[in-house]
Amino acid sequence: MPQSIVLVHGIFNSGYVFYCLKKRLEAKGWKCFTPDLKPFDCRKGIENWALQLKNAIDKKYGENHKIILIGFSMGGIAARYYLQNLEGHKRVGLFIAISSPHYGSYLAYLYPGKGTRQLRPGNNFLDSLEKGEQIYHGISLYSYWTPFDLMIIPATSLMIIPATSSVWKIANNKRYFCLFHLQMLFDKPLAEDICKIIFQHS
Repeated sequence: MPQSIVLVHGIFNSGYVFYCLKKRLEAKGWKCFTPDLKPFDCRKGIENWALQLKNAIDKKYGENHKIILIGFSMGGIAARYYLQNLEGHKRVGLFIAISSPHYGSYLAYLYPGKGTRQLRPGNNFLDSLEKGEQIYHGISLYSYWTPFDLMIIPATSLMIIPATSSVWKIANNKRYFCLFHLQMLFDKPLAEDICKIIFQHS
């Protein structure tokens, strides 16, 4: 039975944000699930989103069905919490992050709420995720990023390439020249590369 693909949206989005990518993946024969995580601004915290993700996956697939996990922006961080703290690593062999601020973003200071506070550079939440990365042994990790992503301003904000917070040091990093954050989900070459990776790991 082919593995199913679960796509996790970011802040201020819903599962619908994956419309184009989901369409391309399903055209290749994979079944996709795009749960909506609430509240949409993650004001109750990334742990809350991750627990909703776990419950949605368990409800749809049971507890043993293998899945592929794709997370966009903050959704990639919620997916990491699910993998590291809610036993998601036991059912996921491939995790793909797209424009996720693995090391935080100074733009998180511009919006109130627990979720955005957790994405501020130096936050204990991000530190705890980094310290628990040994859990990924046996999981293939990919992180897609664009140097033009102004939604992700890392701790060293004066760097020439501001979006380097999406360069995850333990992952296979792939750079695409999309002009803005959300465009990553609509870029055809990027989508085709994701399909290629999924095919290789299926």
